[in-house]
Amino acid sequence: MNPYNEFNFMVGEKYENEKGIFSVMSIEKDSMVIQWANGEEIQTSIEFQGRIQKRREWEKTQQEEKATAAKQTTRKAKASKSGKKKPSPK
Repeated sequence: MNPYNEFNFMVGEKYENEKGIFSVMSIEKDSMVIQWANGEEIQTSIEFQGRIQKRREWEKTQQEEKATAAKQTTRKAKASKSGKKKPSPK
């Protein structure tokens, strides 16, 4: 596993993947046991769940950047509409 892409999970902490919010029950070597609120538990690789967390962070950043760009576009459009009009030639 590339340590630069590693996501640090902690036992007892909560995280979220596509299936929902889960708690890390145990970590041993390269795998961990996670449990969802409905009681379902699975053993999964830390690398796999880490990739999911990194992708979710990236997606969130992309959404935030798009929202910021949309707000800036809206502000520019409003500013140009409310700007001073050029005097008409007489």
